[in-house]
Amino acid sequence: MEILAPNEINLLMEAVNLKYKSFFLTAILTGMRRGELLGLQWDDIDWNNNQIYVRRTMWRGAFGTPKSKKSKRKIDMTPTLVLELKKHKLACPVSEDDLVFCNAYGKTLDPDSLIKRQFLTALRRAKIRKVRFHDLRHSNVALRIEQGQNIKYIQVQLGHSSIQTTLDRYGHLINDVNSEEAKKLDVILGYSIPDANGRRMVETKPM
Repeated sequence: MEILAPNEINLLMEAVNLKYKSFFLTAILTGMRRGELLGLQWDDIDWNNNQIYVRRTMWRGAFGTPKSKKSKRKIDMTPTLVLELKKHKLACPVSEDDLVFCNAYGKTLDPDSLIKRQFLTALRRAKIRKVRFHDLRHSNVALRIEQGQNIKYIQVQLGHSSIQTTLDRYGHLINDVNSEEAKKLDVILGYSIPDANGRRMVETKPM
């Protein structure tokens, strides 16, 4: 498992071919698997609720069912991703299969060519160590954990079959020591309250 740091992700996005920017940004901001991205159709995007419905996957040029029952899921989009996909839609070639990510003829992208000619080339251009495309999924989880997202929410967004799967794979990324989280126990019990900046805890009553 390799994790790209935020600055490396930014360098990668600066180095990718503009034509494929939306594809890679979606991978980074959702954690979707490659097949799920290639099988994504415009009808799978709920613009009103800013969500992506994962309903199928693409394998060897044919639609298939997602990896597991839990893989069929709704993923919340960030405002940046919503804007990027709206711009992409305007420039996207007409696709008989209504594909979000397709070639100039509206057909599915060649996954091997996508990795070799676009992803790995962008890594070299950005002077980033060689990682797998699947490591973008791992990097997404690392970003979610760093931002303090609930592990159950992360499990649902990734489409893991159980929360134990998520913990087994990414538990080592969770900080075992977090004094700020511990202080919240005092707040909920009324022993202290946050200061005006919401950081330092101020004692309210003796024990």
